[in-house]
Order: sequence, then structure tokens, then C-alpha cells
Amino acid sequence: MQRIRSDQASAATETLAEAFWDDPLLQIVAPDERTRRASGPWFMGRTVEYGLRWGEVWGNDDASAIAVWLPPESGAMGMGRMLRVGIGALPLKFGVGGALRVLKAMSATEPFHKTVHGPHWYLVTIGTRQARQGQGLGSALVEVGTSRADAARVPCYLETGTQTNVDFYAKRGFQVVGHAEVEGFTLYGMVRPPR
Repeated sequence: MQRIRSDQASAATETLAEAFWDDPLLQIVAPDERTRRASGPWFMGRTVEYGLRWGEVWGNDDASAIAVWLPPESGAMGMGRMLRVGIGALPLKFGVGGALRVLKAMSATEPFHKTVHGPHWYLVTIGTRQARQGQGLGSALVEVGTSRADAARVPCYLETGTQTNVDFYAKRGFQVVGHAEVEGFTLYGMVRPPR
């Protein structure tokens, strides 16, 4: 795995848009498939841009597997920074309803993130193109952050929206610290203590 360069941002965005097509996150933001198809890549691109500016974007050589990690020194994922990567256009891309659903999801998961006290690694997003799934790429991208967190003796945190993902992360040491129902989906917060 390697750090993704800024000239790979488009490929990284396409990977995450494909990986999150039927994920609860994008379904909450855009229940309508046409809107999701048109604006999903833009939404995932804001995450990639945020990671390139204030975190770390990791992937394989062709960016068909991507993870956005925020190390402890990157600071909190604040609204000021989100606005600087263009999230203010959210109502234009997804409508007011979509923007309100994003805020609802963020409000629902915020208490889970607050269970982590002190420095920690935050796995903002991770995804693999369908054609590359099952090859261990996701596990390798999780390991990028967890190994460094272990070396620093700090925890890792993430949010997810499917039981399959909860099971995947549980096998890698993450534990559910809370869950909430949002727009018919269950969102989970998970923490991995350092090993």
C-alpha cells in the first residue's frame, strides 16, 4: 500500500463512489438512484480531498482500493475544513433534504466518536472496487492505520452502516461502542483499543 498522490484523486474518488453505491451512507444522502449516480462521486471526492489536505489517503498502485485515515496530529474533522473542500455545495448537489439527512447522520454518530478520549486514528472511509474485492486489499488498508496506532499506543475509531462491515472490523479488533437508527439504516461507531 502507498500514499495516494493528488493526481490520483480522481481514481480514488471513482473507487469510493463505486464501493459506496449501495452503502447506507450514500443511500441516506441520496435515496434516489439517479441523484446518487450523479452526485455520489462528488460527495466521495470531498472525503478524498479532505484526506489529501489534512490526513492520509492510502491505496494500491491503481487506486482500486482506498482508505482515508486521519492520524491524531491532524486534529478534529471540523466544519471549517469541510467547507474548504466544498461541502457547502451539498444542498445544491443533493437538495436541502439530502443536506439535512447528512446532518442527521452526523449528529447520530457524533456521540460514538466522543467515546474516544485523547489522541486516536480515525478511519474516515475505506472502499474497494467490486472487481478487486476479496483480495485482502481492505484488510491491508485497515492495517495501515491500526499498526501505526498500535505503535503509538492509541486507539482507532470508525463508523459503518452494515452488519457485514461490523463483522469485518470485529475480526480486526474493533468493538461496537454505539449504534443509531437513521432513515431506516443502523449506523455503528466502533473503536479498536491499541494492541
